[in-house]
This record gives sequence, structure tokens and C-alpha cells, in this order.
Amino acid sequence: MSDELQKRLDETPVTLEFTVQEVNILLNVLNMPTQAPTMTLAGFITAIQNQAGPQVEKAKTAFEAVEKAQDESQTTT
Repeated sequence: MSDELQKRLDETPVTLEFTVQEVNILLNVLNMPTQAPTMTLAGFITAIQNQAGPQVEKAKTAFEAVEKAQDESQTTT
């Protein structure tokens, strides 16, 4: 993966969905991380990975397709 592609991917927003209760729990965990139960932390990490992962893969595939098309157009010119 090129540096430019990685930069674009790093700047790509993702959308996460949590209930109001989950957001409140997450904010409390972030406020006092040393007091948070490990299972709570693991649950949020898993939830974020499960939601963000497919979005990042979709963006990566799209960016790679654009990069490939640009490379091919430069090669044929």
C-alpha cells in the first residue's frame, strides 16, 4: 500500500453506532480507564472493530481501485 493510500485511509471517517446507555458507559470508561473492568474494555474494543473494520475494508478497496485506474491511465499515456 502506498503512503498516499495509507494517508487517505487514515483520514477516512467511520460511523459507529451505540445506544445512549453504551455511550454513557464508554464515556465513564474513558474518564476512569484504570477502574474499568477488563471485559467492558474488551467489549467496546470488539464492538468498534466489528463496526469499523468492514467500513475500512470497503474504503481501502475503493481507494486501491482508484489508484490502480490512475496507474493504468498513466501507463497507457
